[in-house]
Amino acid sequence: MGLLIACTAAVLNGCSTVNNASNLEPASTQNLTFYPGLVKGFEHTYPARRIMVLAVTDACANAADPPQDGGAGQQIGITLDARGQSIQRLFTTDLSGTVQKAIEQAAQEAGMVASLSTAVQYRPQPMDVDYVLQSRIVKCWVKKQRVMDNDRNPNWQTVAEFGLDATIYKPPFSVPFWQGVSTQTYSDPPDNPGLMPEDETSIYDEPGEVLSVAFTRAVEGLFKRGDLHSLITQDPAVRH
Repeated sequence: MGLLIACTAAVLNGCSTVNNASNLEPASTQNLTFYPGLVKGFEHTYPARRIMVLAVTDACANAADPPQDGGAGQQIGITLDARGQSIQRLFTTDLSGTVQKAIEQAAQEAGMVASLSTAVQYRPQPMDVDYVLQSRIVKCWVKKQRVMDNDRNPNWQTVAEFGLDATIYKPPFSVPFWQGVSTQTYSDPPDNPGLMPEDETSIYDEPGEVLSVAFTRAVEGLFKRGDLHSLITQDPAVRH
């Protein structure tokens, strides 16, 4: 009887640990961070052309869904318990500004001379730059959920998605010089069927860190595109 009570208590405590999820606050403000150098193979491969990065528009923002539960900024994700029920909403502030600065930094990593603009929309006219980059955020979401591993131990699984739709113009022309979409999904722990159970452990503590990896890969991925690299390296880029 004592053994039965002990086993029952252990099961109940295990369920409590998983579902309680450390008594998380109903809202959490996350930092979105650009990790320079995360993507390899494109650094300093572009000619030193001047590119202006316009202010980024955000197709993910929803003005009809204002912050609640103490969250600041816009919602970028959610935390779920083991039953799939929401236990925390995730927010971030100045998403568009953070992305614009990251694109500028990625362009500089590529070898270009980048600058920022407060303008959102490209207007065909003579400009003292070779290119103008206009972009919008099309994906920005992270989901952190309590799960059980193969040994029935509680763990966290976080999946983040980030995507950018970008258009590059060559002033003063109105026709796009290049268009493309860069999207990335990152899972923590990595979604790899070959991993052993002991390796299925989260690397990051905060879901914003996982989203930051997907975000960085998407931004730097713009300049790792072979078609864009070929266009710019072969373009005489005479300013008008």
